[in-house]
Amino acid sequence: MFEKTNLLIHCDICDTRKIKEEDYSHYNEITINTDTVIVSEKSKSIFNRLPITANYDNEITLSDDADTPVLKTVNGPYKITGQVVLTDTSENTILTVNGPLTIEPGTEAVLKKYFRIIVNGPVKYPQSMESCLDRMTINGPVSTYPDGFVILGDNFIIDKYFLLRARENGRYYVDNTVIIPDTSVDTAALADKIRFAAKKAVFPEEAVRDASKIFDESTSFVTIPEGMKLICGDSVLNQRLITVNGGNLFIYGDLEVDKDADMEALLPQIQKLIVKGTVSLRADQEESFYRLNAEFDNLEIIKDCRRFNNALRVYLDKTIFDNSPNGIEVCNAADVVIAEDVTPEMILDKLSVSNCAKVKCSSEQESSVAAVAVNVANIGSLSDNNGGVLGALKDLTHTKVINADSYIM
Repeated sequence: MFEKTNLLIHCDICDTRKIKEEDYSHYNEITINTDTVIVSEKSKSIFNRLPITANYDNEITLSDDADTPVLKTVNGPYKITGQVVLTDTSENTILTVNGPLTIEPGTEAVLKKYFRIIVNGPVKYPQSMESCLDRMTINGPVSTYPDGFVILGDNFIIDKYFLLRARENGRYYVDNTVIIPDTSVDTAALADKIRFAAKKAVFPEEAVRDASKIFDESTSFVTIPEGMKLICGDSVLNQRLITVNGGNLFIYGDLEVDKDADMEALLPQIQKLIVKGTVSLRADQEESFYRLNAEFDNLEIIKDCRRFNNALRVYLDKTIFDNSPNGIEVCNAADVVIAEDVTPEMILDKLSVSNCAKVKCSSEQESSVAAVAVNVANIGSLSDNNGGVLGALKDLTHTKVINADSYIM
């Protein structure tokens, strides 16, 4: 007697409308991994009678005689612009964007040419085009920008040459922050020529009268006190920072105090320090830092622990724990494995895990891992491997595997 085989299908689009029960009833298990599955009322009932497990992001119901859609996939940022040739798309095309999508003005006709647009990421579109999104499935945040504005990105620094490049009566949109770094920028001339739409604006305090005319009332202002040097982005407080930029520092970002910094030597060199972000330092630096009378949003004490950041795989055993007296921090790892010689008490005492896809541990360790984990998708037992590599190889000998861009059942 022959064993029943399994069927494993990997594809971008799976059309099930022509499925016949007798063609698939001899399979023991049928697994479909696809981005988009197309069904009809008839195929849905057949699905329920067959041993099918379908993993998909989107389901589309079509009549039996409709053409199978063509799938166009973009991995990364994508723009729908007025330059797109309409013959490049059709009412039979499904556009999938795995990343940010920006829709430019005047693209109503292009949007209507797509059968469906699926976005796994943020979408940005003109305020007047909201009615054009009825064919879109969006798995991410949605934002609008004013019509008639040129998009310049998330953040934009206006240098002294921007005035020469900007168009007369230009309208510009920035998602987050517009920065005028110093008084070398002629804000009076800018106010006569352009307008900006943005959430925040950072500019010198002495330019507030002219700079405020560049933005509307929805923009919040952050002013740089006179005589202070603006530093954009995250920075490290050490001798080099002061030597290069002076002792009046306005940090628009986070600031970490260098672990080797001589705070007693730095104190007399810093006249004023403002941090629009979080200050990070070690516990033995805290008292000296407070003597600066600095202004900051938040303060964070750094533990000198062992760190594993942005790793594909992290393996933690008792030796690692024994040689990490200040603890272990794991962030943004795909796969974390904790050896069985690590006790639950060691995990609770020394380990922190955040933003990781999976933590593999013994059943005795699971509750402790759950207590120290933040934003971890899966915490599973080391024994839950379904037979490991040998089991996987055995399954493959009884499995028919199909890899295709598009598959019709």
